[in-house]
Amino acid sequence: MPSGMPLLAPFEKSLHMMLLKKMAAFVKRLFLPHASADHEQQQQLEDRLLPHFSGTVLLRRKGFVDLNDQVAHIRGQIDEFLGQKVKFQLVSSHSLSATDGAARVSKNAELQNWDAQHNQLAADQGSTYSITFTIDKEFGRPGALLVKNHHHDEFYLESATLHDPDNPGQHLYFSCHSWIYNATNYNSPRVFFTNQAYLPNQTPPGLMGLRNEELKMLQGDGTGERKNVDRIYDYDVYNDLGTPDEGENNARPTLGGSKEFPYPRRCRTGRERNKSDPKTEKPVSLLELIYIPRDEIFDYTKTADFTAGAIKAVSHLLLPAVKSVFKGIEQFKTMKDVYNLYAKGIDLPATPSLQASKEEEEEYMRPAYEILSQLTTDRSTGNTSLLKFPLPLVIHKNKDAWNTDVEFGRQTLGGMHPFTIERVKVFPPVSKLDPQEYGPPVSAIRPDHIEPYLEGMTAAEALRQNKLYMLDYHDAFLPFIKRINALQNHKAYASRSIFFLTKKGALMPVAIELSLPAEKGSLDRVFVPPLTSDKHQHGLWKLAKTHAILNDTPVHQLVSHFVRTHASIEPFIIASHRQLSAMHPLMILLLPHFKNTLNINAIARKILLNADTGNVLQGGLVERTFTVGRYSLELSSAMYKGWQFNEQGLPADLIKRGMAVQDSNAKHGVRLLIEDYPYAVDGLEVWEAVQTWVGDYVAIYYKADMDVKHDVELQRWWQEVIEKGHGDKKDEPWWPSMHSIDSLASVLTTIIWLASAHHAAVNFGQYPFAGHFPYRPTMGRRLVPSPGTPEYDSFFENPESFFLSSISSPFQAILGLAIIELLSTHASNEEYLGQRSSPYWTNNAEVMHAFKRFQDRLVAVERNINERNSNPKLFNRYGDVQVPYTLMYPSSKEGITNMGIPNSTSI
Repeated sequence: MPSGMPLLAPFEKSLHMMLLKKMAAFVKRLFLPHASADHEQQQQLEDRLLPHFSGTVLLRRKGFVDLNDQVAHIRGQIDEFLGQKVKFQLVSSHSLSATDGAARVSKNAELQNWDAQHNQLAADQGSTYSITFTIDKEFGRPGALLVKNHHHDEFYLESATLHDPDNPGQHLYFSCHSWIYNATNYNSPRVFFTNQAYLPNQTPPGLMGLRNEELKMLQGDGTGERKNVDRIYDYDVYNDLGTPDEGENNARPTLGGSKEFPYPRRCRTGRERNKSDPKTEKPVSLLELIYIPRDEIFDYTKTADFTAGAIKAVSHLLLPAVKSVFKGIEQFKTMKDVYNLYAKGIDLPATPSLQASKEEEEEYMRPAYEILSQLTTDRSTGNTSLLKFPLPLVIHKNKDAWNTDVEFGRQTLGGMHPFTIERVKVFPPVSKLDPQEYGPPVSAIRPDHIEPYLEGMTAAEALRQNKLYMLDYHDAFLPFIKRINALQNHKAYASRSIFFLTKKGALMPVAIELSLPAEKGSLDRVFVPPLTSDKHQHGLWKLAKTHAILNDTPVHQLVSHFVRTHASIEPFIIASHRQLSAMHPLMILLLPHFKNTLNINAIARKILLNADTGNVLQGGLVERTFTVGRYSLELSSAMYKGWQFNEQGLPADLIKRGMAVQDSNAKHGVRLLIEDYPYAVDGLEVWEAVQTWVGDYVAIYYKADMDVKHDVELQRWWQEVIEKGHGDKKDEPWWPSMHSIDSLASVLTTIIWLASAHHAAVNFGQYPFAGHFPYRPTMGRRLVPSPGTPEYDSFFENPESFFLSSISSPFQAILGLAIIELLSTHASNEEYLGQRSSPYWTNNAEVMHAFKRFQDRLVAVERNINERNSNPKLFNRYGDVQVPYTLMYPSSKEGITNMGIPNSTSI
C-alpha cells in the first residue's frame, strides 16, 4: 500500500478480512493436506495426557510498530490462514533424547488468537498471546525457546513467560528483545534462553550445543556484505568517513590498522568499496541505514522521541532553511543578536520541507518531522516556521557571569568537560614534541608572568604546595596548526592555560600561552589577566581565553566524548556478542550498558563525523562547525595514541592527572588535592556504588580465581577485545590480566563507568553550558591581533564586533546549537543507572538482593549531591552562573535536565 494511504475504515476492514478468510479456507481445501477427523481427535486425546507448559508471549507485530503498514497486516493474516505460522518449541535443560543424544524438544506450539489480538493494543504496548507447549514425561525443566517465523514479515519478540507446573506461582521467563525475520533467512531456529545464568562449565547438557551454535552464528565468517536480517558482529576499521570517488579533497584517512592512525574498531558492514581507494567503503546516503545487527537499532520509542529522526531532521530539513536565512551573513553584529536566538527566535522561510505533511512523506522520515515540529513551533503562537532555542542554564540567572575569569576556571572542575584539568608537576611546563621540528621544549610562560596573581607566593612555592594546575593542549594541537590555518576561515593556536588554586578554593587563570608553528620552532605569545580596566586589554585577554576554549572544545567532543565512550566501548560490545553467550552472567550484567551504542555510533559516522563535502544534506557536521575541520578525526586518532585502558577508571584517571593521590585512609582510596572538585567528588561516590555492585555480582558466580581462569568464554572475550577490538594496542604491557576475581571486577567496573557515568558527565551538560555559544564556540575564524596591524585596528575600534567575527558564524552556531540540544536530551524511555527494562532480568535471588543494595546506594548518592549543592562554602558547585553541578545525579526525567546517568552510551 502506498505510504500515506489512509487507514481502512472499520467496515471496510471487516469486509476485507472476511473475504481473506474465505479465500484462505478455499486455498487450504485445494492445496493443503489435512488429517482425518479421527486422527486429529486421537492426537488431541494423547496430547491431553502429556505434561504441559502454558503461558504468554509478548510481541510487537510489524503492523503495530508501523501502524500504516496495512500490507503487513493483511499478509500476516494470509500467512496464518495458509498455515504459515509462527512456531515455538521448548528445549529441555538436562534431558537428552534416548535415540540420538540431542536435547529433548517439545512439540511445536502456536500463538493463540492471532487474529483477535490484531487491533487490541497500541504500538507502545505490544500484544500478549497465549501459548501452550506439550512435552513428554521425561522432558524436565525447559531452558531454551526455539522460534521459527514462517510469516513473510518480521515481528519484535519481547518476552515469553510460562507457568511452572511443578512450582505453582513460579514462572519461567525468557527475555528476547529481538526482531524475528522469516525463517528462510536462517539455517536454524532462533534461540532464546531463560533468565537462568550459567558459566560455560556449568551449562546443562541440553543447552550446551545451542550455546555454542548461537555464538558461532553471531560471529559469522567475516565475508560478504551484511544485510538487514543479519545478526553478525564483526570488526572493521574506520574506512567509511570520506568520499574519495568524489575527489581527493573529500578523501579521509582510514583510522585503525596503522601506527600513524590507530583507532578502536567499529562494527563491520562489508559495503561496496570506492573505486579510487578500494580499501575504503562507499558512504551511504543520509536517509539510508548503515548496517548494524538488527537488534541494535533503536527501538521505535527511542526513534520517535528524538534520536535518529532528530538528527536526520536537522541535517536534511532544517539546515537548508537556516542556511538560506543567513546567506551572506558572516557574523552576529552584537551580543544582543545572540540573545535573540533564545528570546525571539529565527523566522524561517516556509519551504516545502518545513510545510510537508508527515503523512505525505516516506515512513522512515516521520520521526524526523515530529522532531522538526518540536524544533520549529512556537508554542505560544503556533507559528510553525520559528526556530527558537531554549535559554541555556549558563545564562539563565546571570547572563554575564560566563565571561568572568572565575567561571573560566570553575568549569574545568564542575562544567561539561572536567576531564583534562591536571596538576602542574614541572614549571615551566615542558613539551614532549621533537625539538628539532617544534623548537625548545620549555614553555614560554615564566614565573614573572604568573607571580602577581599567586597571593604572595612565588611560582616555586605554588608548585610545591600543589597550587598550580593547567589545561595543556600544546602538544596535541601544534602538529595540526599549520594545516588547520591553511583552511579557509579556520584559525587556531596550540594552547596552555595555567590556573592558581586560591585560598577560597577557586581556580583562577593566571596565564595563557598561544603557539603557532614557525619554520624553526614555534611562535609563542603569553597573555595574562589585565590588572587595569582598559577594555582593550580585557578584550585581548577574552580572545586568549576563547582560543584556549577552542582547543578544549574539540578535545571534549572528539576525545573525552567520542573516543573514550562511543568508540572505545564499541569493541567491547562486539566482542561480548561474539564470545559471551546470552546466558553468561557477564553478558547479563553488561547488556544494558551496551544498549543503542552501535546505532548512535553508526549515525555519527554517517552524519556527524564524516567528510564535509560542502553539501549540508551529506552530513559532515563536525568538520563544518569545528576549527579543526577536516582534521577532526585525525586529531582524535593522535590523542588515542595516549589511551590506556588501565587509566580509564575514575580513580586511576584522577591519579594520572595529578588531581588525586592514593591514600588508603581516604574514603575512596584516593585523596583529592582540590577538595571542591564537583565532578570528582560526586563521581567517586558513583564509582564506588558501581564497583561494589560489580564486586557483589561477580562474587556470586566466581568463587575462586581459578573460576575466572577456567571460564573459556571470558578468556576468549578478553583476548578478542585486546587483539581485535583495540588491535592497534594489542602489544601494550598495561592491559590487565584476566586471571583473578579482582581483575575481572576492575575491568567490568571500568566498562560500566565509561558507558554510563563518564558519558553522562561529558554529554548531558552540552546544551546547558555550551548552548550559549560565545562561551564555548566551536569555530575559530581569526587569530588574536598584534598591535600595529590592520587586524588590531579593527579590534581596537570595536572589540565586541571583532570577538563575534572571530568565532562561529550564525549558520555554524545554529547548526551546533541544534545538534547539542538534541544530544543533551533524555528520551522518555531512558533507562538510568540502577534500572532494568524488566523486573525478570534474572531469577537469582542473591543477585536481586545485591541489585537492591546498588539502587539504595544510588539513592544515597543523590541525597549527598543535594546536600553538597546546598552548602554555600562549596563555591565550585554553583559559581557566579548559579548552575548547580548535577551531571553525576543518577536519575532524571525526560528532556534537557543537566542530570541523569543512563545505563549506556545511547546518544
